[in-house]
Amino acid sequence: MPDVKVPAATVRATPHRFVLPAGTTLWRVHSAAHPVTSFNPYPADTHYEGGRFCSYEGDGEHLPYLYAGFSERTALMETLVRSLPFAEGGWRWIKRAAVRGKVLSRIETTCDIPLVELVGMERLAAVHQDEWLIQSPPRDYPNTRRWAAWIRGQAPWSQGLRWPSKRDLDGLACILYERGGATGLVKPADAEPVPLDTAAGAVLLNRLLAPLRITIDPPGQ
Repeated sequence: MPDVKVPAATVRATPHRFVLPAGTTLWRVHSAAHPVTSFNPYPADTHYEGGRFCSYEGDGEHLPYLYAGFSERTALMETLVRSLPFAEGGWRWIKRAAVRGKVLSRIETTCDIPLVELVGMERLAAVHQDEWLIQSPPRDYPNTRRWAAWIRGQAPWSQGLRWPSKRDLDGLACILYERGGATGLVKPADAEPVPLDTAAGAVLLNRLLAPLRITIDPPGQ
């Protein structure tokens, strides 16, 4: 709970504001075919696929969005380690197919970005929610997307949301929206992203994720 219907338009919440300062470093995992700073311009389906807080068909705004982690590990965990089972030896294995064509990019905010803060029970309660909103499984994402749209309606000043990572309990994640015509919210922080489907990518993954008993074989093995 509460996996309940989004409140009526007349209901008012009191979202907490968190300002993401200009110059903040964030990390993201994305297709190598897209620029480092690209926002997804396509709304998620109303009922199927899509992430927890994507703009979706029918929410009225069709906002381009970008998911990011506040650390390399959080970005990797949120994208590559979704419900990976532990093998008998106590390790989780990332399949090579999961990193094919993927890169890890470091980006930097270009301005102060106001976000709705969803870290902590008081801040969740301020938008009439509890841990379900940030911890529920993918089958509930059509509903969490509706809640995100309602929260945005309660916070017309916001350019995104920040919450505790479900898969990296020590980390934080965020989504940024190109709202109100805003563009250029982030810029590249490195000359080149790290290709995760290379030998160097496997070394990076194993270095960051081995403490969590997660590993990947190098290419060719």
